Amino acid sequence: MKDQAEALRRLAGGREPSRKARVIAVTSGKGGVGKTNLAVNLTISLARLGLRAGILDGDLGLANVDIVLGINPEFNLAHVLYGEKRLDQIILRGPEGISVFAGGSGVYELANLSQWLLQRFIRDISTLDAALDVLILDTGAGISRNVMSFVLACDEVIVVTTPEVTAITDAYGMIK
Repeated sequence: MKDQAEALRRLAGGREPSRKARVIAVTSGKGGVGKTNLAVNLTISLARLGLRAGILDGDLGLANVDIVLGINPEFNLAHVLYGEKRLDQIILRGPEGISVFAGGSGVYELANLSQWLLQRFIRDISTLDAALDVLILDTGAGISRNVMSFVLACDEVIVVTTPEVTAITDAYGMIK
C-alpha cells in the first residue's frame, strides 16, 4: 500500500547490501541556523531506527560535528583529501554507534578545494556504500563551489532556515 509514510518505511527498513547508501545533504543559505545540530540529531535518530547511519562533516574548513558530539578526532577529512588516509580509516564511533567522519576546522586549503580534488572526494564517498544505509552530509552554509558540489551530488537535500528575513532570503537563494 502506498501512502505518505511509504518512504519512511523504506528508510527504516534498511537497504539491501548491494544497494547504494542513501546520501542526504543538510544545508543552509546562512550560517547559525542550526544545520549541524539538525544533521547530528537526524543521524542519531536514524541509527535508533536500526539503520547503519553516518555523518560526514562537509563544512570543509570550519567543521564542527566533532565538537557538537564531544569527540576529539585523531584524523579528519584533511587527511583523506591529502591522500594520507582513506575515508574508512578515519571513522569514529559516535552516540548510538553512528559513524562520524570529522572535517578539518580552520584549514584554509579545505575551504578552497580545486574542482578536481572536490570531484575526487565526492567519488570517494561512494566507497562507504557497503558500510552504511544512510549518510548525512552536513555542508557549510552558502552557495560556494564546495557546498553546491556536495548538494548536487546527494540523493536528497534538507534546507534549514530560521524565521529571520536574511535566513529565509539566503535559504531561497540556496534552493534556486
